[in-house]
Amino acid sequence: MDDDESVGEKNKTVTFRIDKEVLDKIKSHASFERITLNALVNQLLAHAVDWDLVAAKSGWVPVSKVLLMAWFDKLDDKVIQNIAEEKGRMISRDMLYAMKGKYDVWEWISILRGRAKAAGFSFTQLEDKNELKFIMRHDMGIKWSKHFKYFYESAFKELECNVKFDLTENTIVYKLDKKYANHDE
Repeated sequence: MDDDESVGEKNKTVTFRIDKEVLDKIKSHASFERITLNALVNQLLAHAVDWDLVAAKSGWVPVSKVLLMAWFDKLDDKVIQNIAEEKGRMISRDMLYAMKGKYDVWEWISILRGRAKAAGFSFTQLEDKNELKFIMRHDMGIKWSKHFKYFYESAFKELECNVKFDLTENTIVYKLDKKYANHDE
């Protein structure tokens, strides 16, 4: 490993050996996404460190989207709301400590972002002078939009953060005042 980091630099140069087939797939994906190989490798490593290494240990399990949707189709809205609110209050604190080592709004948003990415959902963050807006498109139907709303709402409430929600059949939008999310990104 070459240690060329000087004071104030954020990046380091490192040399790795990568299996040729893996490298070919990464190069192909970088080309498809129209980003540099370096940018893609950084994205992949960041996701691995922030999500893959800690998610399973924190209670996340991969389950087929089709199976989850079939289960939810059998539930009425009140059951979905009750479960989501109860678990949103309980799970967020444990998950934050297990995955991030601290309990705050910005780290919760980081988990939601990582979860969306791991699930293949579209996740967008928009910012204006006073407000942060997060848009997640999940394509799982209105019952899932409601579940996400109730779950996230309960978790944010436990974090003493006021959040406004909008939802559609396949998208959830949540907005919060910038004062709740002290971050350096």
